[in-house]
Amino acid sequence: MSSVFLGSVLLPGEEGPGLEASVEMADDEVRMFTGNEELGSWEHNDFAVSPSGKGSFELDLAGEQVYFTPSSPSKFAEAMAVPLQPEAPADDKPKFDIDAAIDEAIAGVKPLKSVNDDDDILSKPLLGAIVVVSGALMAGLAGMAFML
Repeated sequence: MSSVFLGSVLLPGEEGPGLEASVEMADDEVRMFTGNEELGSWEHNDFAVSPSGKGSFELDLAGEQVYFTPSSPSKFAEAMAVPLQPEAPADDKPKFDIDAAIDEAIAGVKPLKSVNDDDDILSKPLLGAIVVVSGALMAGLAGMAFML
């Protein structure tokens, strides 16, 4: 049983829409056609497929490379048992390194020496003044509430 995939073919370095072609996968060989003309046939051990990005695949045909863009990249990828996109190189770093950001945030945290060590937040005189002013304000509000 054979499968036929329609698409376009480009040689390395070529740009544009490419040459309309079809790739036929038979049990014993792979054949490529443009219209009614056969471009070539290769045994399966002389044929390799790898993704080249954007729904295109690099075909190695007995040492010769061509780029095939099938009309249905997902069906072609499934039939060839290859991914749709090339895998990212292992040495690429992610755009945002969450672990480094967490380490940097943790490095900036200064732990308290004790529960009562709050002199970096408010000084004792300022805290006392806030308590006195708050008490006076509350007493004044309570007095006004009784007068009404």
